[in-house]
Amino acid sequence: MAGGSKDYIVLASDSGAIAVLEFNSKSRRFVTVQYHEFGRTGLRRLVAGQYVASDPRGRAVMLAGVERSKIVYIITRDSEARLMLASPLEANRSGSVCFDVVGVDVGYENPVFAAIESCYEDSEGSGKQLVYYELDLGLNHVVRKWSTAVGDTAHKLIALPGGSDGPSGVLVCMEGSIEYRHFTSTGEMAVYSVNIPRRANLLNDTRGLMIVASAVHRMKNAFFILAQAESGDLYKITVDFAEDSVRRVGIKYFDTLATAASSICILKAGFLFAAAGGESGGSHQLYQFENLGDDDGACFSAEGLSYFQPHELSSLALVDEIEGACPMLKSQVLHVAVGEDAPQIYAACGTGARSSLKIMRHGAEVSELAVSELPATPRAVWTVGGSDLIVVSFAGSTLALAMGEGDELAEADNALGLALDEATLAVCGVEGGGIVQVTPRAVRHVMSDGRVTEWVPPMGVISCAAVNTRQAVVALGRSGECAYFEMHAGVLREHAERLAVGSDVTCVALAPIPQSRLLAPLVAVGCEDQTVRVHALEPHRCLEALSMQAVADVAHAVAVVDHGLGDLAMYAGLRNGLLVRAQVDPVSGDVDDTRTRFLGARPVQLCPSGQSVVALSATPWLCHVQQGRVRSTPLSYDMLDYVAPLGDNLVCVAGASLRILSIDRLGASGTLTCASIPLAFTPRGFCVHDVSRYFAVIEAEHGRWAPAHYAAKLEESGAEDEALPPEQFGLVRNAGGWASLVRVLSPFDGETVFLDELPAGHAAVCLAPVRFGNDSYVAVGCAVGLSLRPRSCESASIRLYKWTTDGTGLELVHVTPLDDVPQSLMQFNGMLLVAAGRGLALFDLGIRRLLKKAQSVVAPHLISSVHIHPTHPDSWLFVADVQESVLLVAFNHTARAFHVIVDDSLPRYITSMRALEDGFTVVAGDKFGSIFVLRAPEPVVKSLDVDPTAARLLYEKPTRSGADIAAHCWQSVAEFHLGDIVTSIDVCALAPHARPVILYTTILGAICRGWRSVRVILLA
Repeated sequence: MAGGSKDYIVLASDSGAIAVLEFNSKSRRFVTVQYHEFGRTGLRRLVAGQYVASDPRGRAVMLAGVERSKIVYIITRDSEARLMLASPLEANRSGSVCFDVVGVDVGYENPVFAAIESCYEDSEGSGKQLVYYELDLGLNHVVRKWSTAVGDTAHKLIALPGGSDGPSGVLVCMEGSIEYRHFTSTGEMAVYSVNIPRRANLLNDTRGLMIVASAVHRMKNAFFILAQAESGDLYKITVDFAEDSVRRVGIKYFDTLATAASSICILKAGFLFAAAGGESGGSHQLYQFENLGDDDGACFSAEGLSYFQPHELSSLALVDEIEGACPMLKSQVLHVAVGEDAPQIYAACGTGARSSLKIMRHGAEVSELAVSELPATPRAVWTVGGSDLIVVSFAGSTLALAMGEGDELAEADNALGLALDEATLAVCGVEGGGIVQVTPRAVRHVMSDGRVTEWVPPMGVISCAAVNTRQAVVALGRSGECAYFEMHAGVLREHAERLAVGSDVTCVALAPIPQSRLLAPLVAVGCEDQTVRVHALEPHRCLEALSMQAVADVAHAVAVVDHGLGDLAMYAGLRNGLLVRAQVDPVSGDVDDTRTRFLGARPVQLCPSGQSVVALSATPWLCHVQQGRVRSTPLSYDMLDYVAPLGDNLVCVAGASLRILSIDRLGASGTLTCASIPLAFTPRGFCVHDVSRYFAVIEAEHGRWAPAHYAAKLEESGAEDEALPPEQFGLVRNAGGWASLVRVLSPFDGETVFLDELPAGHAAVCLAPVRFGNDSYVAVGCAVGLSLRPRSCESASIRLYKWTTDGTGLELVHVTPLDDVPQSLMQFNGMLLVAAGRGLALFDLGIRRLLKKAQSVVAPHLISSVHIHPTHPDSWLFVADVQESVLLVAFNHTARAFHVIVDDSLPRYITSMRALEDGFTVVAGDKFGSIFVLRAPEPVVKSLDVDPTAARLLYEKPTRSGADIAAHCWQSVAEFHLGDIVTSIDVCALAPHARPVILYTTILGAICRGWRSVRVILLA
């Protein structure tokens, strides 16, 4: 806004609401400033919000719907300079479809918005128009000021700077060209056109390019525009103008980004941010400008077609990248990795040459900075603040290490007076520059001048201890007592009384010292009687018992931290692998809100690190605060024995090695760690071998040449072309063509061990593992000349591959022709079940081809997927239709026919489904972004329990009218609108001994889970 120093974000939701957000730098969160609802009829194309445009001077905002609706909000300030939204003003036009809206820079005149519209009620069929809407601030209404016809392929508007910075107006992006349009104040219309340069294609691809993203960058007395085409190429657009008149519009090739972005933004610091999304997917990337592309000598293209040869990045340099998973086409939860307790999520992601098979694990990403081997297996590790000293304790000795040159660990020359010939139980730097070391034999206070004082327990040894900068608590053997020490005048002195807990002490922890205090207010003590006791350490009630918490086993470790949420948090790691977290009142010491989580089979070791706690069991976990909530996040790393903070990093003990780790982007990418295996084309499906755990992947790309086929085509035509890496520049376009292959890869190292490129024009549609006898096969459904709209093909077939003996390769057995495109394959009754068109067919293995054993028509339109029944895999099937929801199908073994038992009364466009373990409940998602749960009616459940063949249900008459309907229909249990298309659904447990959850993935790359009550919880 004019006169302000802060930017705001305007959001429009599909539910008919507008929200204005500002960023709070203290809480590092977005705060809602204004929220208005203008539509209450749900998600409809008539509700404004699909497009949002703001006046460049921050005076108004326009919201437009796909059809008819346009709303303008005037932005003002109240008496306290707070942002306010006035009542909405309507600018509706019935019978019109909107394609884009931008705010036109007209200085401080009345705000103007430009839109591309098409009126379908116009009898003359005028096509698309560029329309100017003017907001009259004096009369407080919106008028349709001016319109002009544009090309039918117009799809995007780019607003140019106005006033003293530019000529104002807009650039209209069309297929293959860009036009400058503006309605001047004198009533004249300015039009300038320029063609978009194209890649030099030796196979004469005549299709034009479309601009998908743009950014305007203003400089002193000049500006330029970067526009990106769908191929990933960046173009630099310049406008030569004098005062308000444009003289020339120029365009030139600038650089090529790896993917087509949904939006690009030029930062004042000299960076370009490309946000991935939409159909191309990919990763968010940050580039730095090396130059502005003015020194390469290339000429601008003003008239006629011009061609260029793309090159490696020359004007931009990649700085950082946030890996994305959009689009996520298929996913499975499998336990493939050896030595891991939790399963992994394997997802087929991406399109084109930047596709990949992603392996995702539940855990935060960890980077290994340094590794140093130790002479023996240590028991614990600490860091002494202010000295960068790392203290490692062994069974009967102590080692002091320091960071050397090149971040290498070396033995410290100055051990600060530590006793290195004894094991260390606790060590900490104290005020005044000294250090306190607790050994099983004594409490040693090493002063800054080198003097050492020792306190030796009167009997027995010290079993455990806790130390901070001014206090120390040590447990005296198995006496059930603890000695308490405080720092007085630079000397560590024992308290007159001792802490008697009445049971053997197993662990002890001091609370953090508050900022305005000198001492920790309380201490937590774990005991052998399966309790954790809290005692006060304040002078007026020192060692007074405050509270006691019973736990399920003996506490192996205890920690008290301040998460910054008010109360203290007490963690207890038990010997049975449970982690207990509770809130502790820092004044009264009361314990409440106790929560438990199972971490693994090992006893839980706790290591505080600032406001966080690292819990170590079979898997390391980090308990931290994110956005005002305490979260427990597993770390994607090996099993650790002990951890200590080292600045922003962690120093860890794992076996006989010392490691320095860094936790990367905690909370930025959820709780999933991702590893990618690159693929050549868009993945369409994958399966895994039972023994070798190798993956068979099918890949298919529509409208593109395979590199080998393209090279052969060039050789046939006698042309020569420079081979460009497809990962950066994409695959060469081939209108209507298909490129497909079958690949076998290792998920352990990502190496491809088998590759079979299908002939040109073949599209690999689906695959499934199948067993005939004792041999394992992979069936791949293919189509030749596949057309998606209308759906048709020249021919269809099933290619049957046999796994090699070691399970690391495939051998083509034979090819079986089909009458329709196979949409889904599955093993059923020891044979291959093929869903093609509306019917199901069973095939058995033959010598030269598959032999058809049964066939039935079951679906009303087109079968999209098939799932085997979990409890009766030889008799029942779940069949999904692309328009008519889910069907429960029974197989009659005698008649060799399939019969529909249950269908749905509502049309649902199914994209994925999964049957639950009870066999009568199915979770499915549709293409409109909903996920729902269906359950078979009670009469069907009882009848199938008595008669699994469903013989009686086949002859029951339906109670509904209509043709080809079943006697029974599904009962809707739950339904949620996600706003994203669900591509895969699975039922799994993400951690050992955890509850099974319903995990589903969406096409935009989200991975979500829900409990059996279908409560949806976002993971990433």
